[in-house]
Amino acid sequence: MEKIVFFEDRDFKGKSYDCKGDSANLHGYIRRCNSVKVEGGWWVLYERNNFTGYQYVIGPGEYNNYSSWMGFNDCVRSCRIIRNPKGPYKLMLYERLNFIGQSLELTESIKSVQDKWLRQEVQSCKVLEGTWVFFEHPNFSGRQYLLEKGEYHHCSEWGALKAVVGSIRRIIKA
Repeated sequence: MEKIVFFEDRDFKGKSYDCKGDSANLHGYIRRCNSVKVEGGWWVLYERNNFTGYQYVIGPGEYNNYSSWMGFNDCVRSCRIIRNPKGPYKLMLYERLNFIGQSLELTESIKSVQDKWLRQEVQSCKVLEGTWVFFEHPNFSGRQYLLEKGEYHHCSEWGALKAVVGSIRRIIKA
């Protein structure tokens, strides 16, 4: 059973809230979020209500402070369960909008996009199989963007303001 527990204070202290499904507004339950226990499933946390703002993708485990899930602050306002965190995996990257120009097919995570793709930007992509996370910087760091099966004509469709992608990770069901 998928479950996530939010704590207002670090090290799993303070007021807590058990969540077993998507929640568009956590603010009614907790004022801030400084630690989290994921007891089942993969989740995406959002900085703002209604699944908007910075995204943080986390899997089963304990996160004793917001920096442990690469959070920028203690603000988590909505969350949702990632429905299909399993393979097989296939992702197509494109150098231009609307799937035009040079492309690169991926089936594995990559720590540095520039090692395989001689550019810093991914203007569009198609998730053909699996669930993926784009990271703004190499080595799976920086802002995160969840990409589930579908077509993304422009970086704004996966929630980014800029098309910069530094690394890419597959989400593997625990």
